[in-house]
Amino acid sequence: MLNGETVVCIGGSGGMGRGVAKAALELGAVVVVTSRSATKADKAANELGCRGEPIDIYDENSVSDFFERVGRFTHLMMTAGAVGRSGFSETPPGEAERFMQGKVWGTHRCIWHAKDQMDEDGSITLITGGYSQIIDDKAGHVHTAFKAMEAMAQVAAVSLAPIRCNVVRPGFIDSDLWADMSDDDREELRRVEADRTMIGRIVEPIELGRFVVALMQTPIVTGAIIPVDGGRHLSVAS
Repeated sequence: MLNGETVVCIGGSGGMGRGVAKAALELGAVVVVTSRSATKADKAANELGCRGEPIDIYDENSVSDFFERVGRFTHLMMTAGAVGRSGFSETPPGEAERFMQGKVWGTHRCIWHAKDQMDEDGSITLITGGYSQIIDDKAGHVHTAFKAMEAMAQVAAVSLAPIRCNVVRPGFIDSDLWADMSDDDREELRRVEADRTMIGRIVEPIELGRFVVALMQTPIVTGAIIPVDGGRHLSVAS
């Protein structure tokens, strides 16, 4: 149980992060969800029944001020940052830098400013994705950023010990990240991705969230990179 422990969900206002926030609330945690937009953060907090705070992970002062407002806490989950795919051969350096700033350096900023506010028995969980295993020019910067984040997590597990740091690597999660797709296209994506798993279906955000929360409560695991994708990574490997 997480009774009374504070769980900070960077990117927790929607998608996979919202699933983590819901799962933590189920176990009695005090949850803080964030968004770059204060309005969006407040809306999500009201819907979930928790606290909402704005943060711009691209901005050093915003990140520093956020963790000062939060104060002491136990667990940090991060799934925020730039979204979408960008081809390595087609993306100019300026655009690529913006993407990498959000995924890699935004993560670094948050961990760095969080570390002095965290309980020693706490944990950091970074959410990457299946593209860390796939070298695809249409998603070159996603692959690069996810690999860097996974390496960063293992460095943090050593540098910040006894605070634990792990990576959860989901596959396709049916969340509002895909809300801009048509209903037909989204249903086809669900079907294709379900066929690629070993369990015959896609993972739901709340299922991913409950796994992340279970990891928070497992004091013997740190520096791990764990696929939570219904076995989707096995079809990639084959």
